[in-house]
Amino acid sequence: MFGSNVLEVVVSVIFVYILLSLLCSTINEQVIVRLLSLRAKVLEEGIVNMLRDPALVEQLYNHPLIKALSHDMSYSNLFGSQLSQPQTSSTSPSLAPVGPATIQKPSYIPADIFALALKDVLQQQREAGSPINVVIPVGVHVTFGQGNVDLEKDLVGIEAWFNSVMDRVSGWYKRRVQIFIFVLGLLIAVGLNIDTLSLITTVSHNETVRATLVSAAQGYTTQHDPNLSLLQSDISQIQPMVGWYSLPINFQDWLLKIIGLLTTTFAVSLGAPFWFDVLNKFVSFRSSGLAPSSSPDSSLLTLPSPLVMAKNDVPTTPMPQQEGV
Repeated sequence: MFGSNVLEVVVSVIFVYILLSLLCSTINEQVIVRLLSLRAKVLEEGIVNMLRDPALVEQLYNHPLIKALSHDMSYSNLFGSQLSQPQTSSTSPSLAPVGPATIQKPSYIPADIFALALKDVLQQQREAGSPINVVIPVGVHVTFGQGNVDLEKDLVGIEAWFNSVMDRVSGWYKRRVQIFIFVLGLLIAVGLNIDTLSLITTVSHNETVRATLVSAAQGYTTQHDPNLSLLQSDISQIQPMVGWYSLPINFQDWLLKIIGLLTTTFAVSLGAPFWFDVLNKFVSFRSSGLAPSSSPDSSLLTLPSPLVMAKNDVPTTPMPQQEGV
């Protein structure tokens, strides 16, 4: 148990931030990102921006090497696609359409696979006498658009070009996810009525709640196993502090409430890894001088940013952060 009430309050608030951040990330990853196939869409946008030729991109996605990375859409993906696309008919869409509509475009493409597929498509265009309209950026060592050359020599250049584009695409993806996270954080903070100012007041005056949160926080830093069942169990610790039992009665109270809710939202948007590191330092500072324990695998705490493709990387989940979409 900590000797300082102030530190106990700080640790309690940080622990609540971690739980809310994990909840927000879980909802974002499992519902929003997967439901709307965000990674696949951002990846395709990046490739279109790279090649500046939608017809070529379509040919590329139809190449067997790229098609092999696609997969049948689950019911949730189908539902998400229907949500994100305007309906052109009043007839209710089928939950399991047949044909190409059941195939979801890949949410990751390794750089070496992309280079081989693009080389093959461009080779076919050249053999057919079709012009190659790809615009090569300055500084990219690719020569397939400059006469009759050996495209095999361009593979390394294509991979480097693709990886540089994916670095930018990864930034697009992260910014979109960050917007989703902020909106989700605001909805969670408002929906559960967890404003930081009231939270500080509660844990400052309620020794039982404070002791429970501090104990859970200490265990969290030493036995952390981020899974959904544990998250549900930990969130139950803050149940007495959530809910709208009364409304502010004047302008000043409303102002403080809004400030508190926005503070919680901003804190949640920083992410669980950030708050875990802060919590770990506070706990270790008051735990007999022990050095901070190592942080858990960040891939378990954060949404992967899966659009950076490194050669020879073998992803184990859709669009893993190869991390470096």
